[in-house]
Amino acid sequence: MWDIFLVVGIGFFIGYKGLIKEKGIKLNSKLQTVWLMLLIFCMGVSIGRNGDIVKNLPVLGGKAVLFAVMTALFSTVVVYIFSRLFLDKEGRK
Repeated sequence: MWDIFLVVGIGFFIGYKGLIKEKGIKLNSKLQTVWLMLLIFCMGVSIGRNGDIVKNLPVLGGKAVLFAVMTALFSTVVVYIFSRLFLDKEGRK
């Protein structure tokens, strides 16, 4: 676990100090996309090979949809409340 924090910390330091030029940043962005797609593919293979997950997919899918809808709904409500509280006061000044 500490190795993950170390790698993220090193990446943060390099980004914060601006040690990578614009060309390197563009390459990094493309590599991130490629590795993310590979990670998602590997996760799909693992899920597909796990019989318990495939068998319980309707239940898991329903819970996932409910979780996604509730998250989006409450996030929207909270942003609306905070925007009414803080943005309207700034607009009146």
